Amino acid sequence: MYKLFLDNHRNGVMILDKDFKVCYSNKILQQVFKKDSGERCGEFLECFNQNLEKKRCLETSRCSGCNIRKNIKRVLDGELDDIYIENVMYEAFIYKQKKEICIGIEIKKINKMANVFVAIEFFKVKMDEKLLISDERIMDEILDNIGDYIFYKDTSLKYIYANKAFCNFIGLKKIDLIGKEDKDLFPKYMSEEWKKIDDYVLENGKYSGESKFNGRYYKINKERVKIDKGNLLACVIKDITYEKNEMKKVYIDKLTEVGNRHGYDEKIREIFEKKNRSYDLILLDLDHLRDLNNNFGHSTGDKALKYVAKTLKSEGLTDIYRIGGDEFAILTDNTEDSFEVCNRINLKIKKMVLDGKKISVSMGLVRLKYEESILTNFNYADRALYESKEKGRGIVTKIKR
Repeated sequence: MYKLFLDNHRNGVMILDKDFKVCYSNKILQQVFKKDSGERCGEFLECFNQNLEKKRCLETSRCSGCNIRKNIKRVLDGELDDIYIENVMYEAFIYKQKKEICIGIEIKKINKMANVFVAIEFFKVKMDEKLLISDERIMDEILDNIGDYIFYKDTSLKYIYANKAFCNFIGLKKIDLIGKEDKDLFPKYMSEEWKKIDDYVLENGKYSGESKFNGRYYKINKERVKIDKGNLLACVIKDITYEKNEMKKVYIDKLTEVGNRHGYDEKIREIFEKKNRSYDLILLDLDHLRDLNNNFGHSTGDKALKYVAKTLKSEGLTDIYRIGGDEFAILTDNTEDSFEVCNRINLKIKKMVLDGKKISVSMGLVRLKYEESILTNFNYADRALYESKEKGRGIVTKIKR
């Protein structure tokens, strides 16, 4: 009954013993390769190397490098229960001609009494661009045509599936990836970091984060997925470089190349959501910007704003935002005395002469208090800035609370 079913199955089916001898092949495989059972796997599949060297399968000089052989052995040895591999390429000698064959196969282990066998199901056999067997897994076909990087791992963190985009991204063939762990493929520092994330997902269910690699930005989503046999770890990695660059345009001030008001609003909200570090807020005004623009032209005023931004960056400040025409907001995490930093900035700017005109800035400084609102904290910093202006400009005022 089972033989009748398999003989008429639309996919190719082959059964091997532990010595790679073909114990059974169904009708469609026999028609494609013009072979019957009794020979070793490579001989049945008309391996070109076996024909070239006039040796049996497993005995040629190139058999040790055969990916089909390697993965059959991994299943036989119990390293994997089963493996599905798409687009395996090998050279065959068919109709007295050298042909390139492309196959998609699933290899499974079968235990019958004291004997061990391997079943190979052929979902695709392609020769000379012609599909001889075509019943590709719909989901795999869909995933292989998605640009995002997608893979699955089992609970031992071995790869059990990866789509074409991911394989191309890491520079490995699917057949060389399946059954491997990250530590087998990538540098230690990378594999250890990824293992921490994978362990977290298996324990907690989900992970979402961003990463930068080779100058590009990626969004990483991992999830524990329940299947019949237990759990697996699914991952989707999306290249978000374009979105990031477009987002930067929204949050960056074009003139000074520091953050803008939108950027400041995002950052201050993030700080108040996390509340995990102590921050100071500095408000800075470029003194008499209107007079600079009116008397010396807007180009001079623009130069002054750029110089202020450059001076702030020179002090190692990173969270800098131009929130108004002449006003900047700076957030510092107290790794250094913010008041001293402000005084150094003040002195540097006072030494600058633009188009024969000296410039100065006024600054107000306050320590953020999370028990108060964002607006209340801002108003305290604004009051400190106002005091600096009232005292004659070009100075720094800190309000202690």
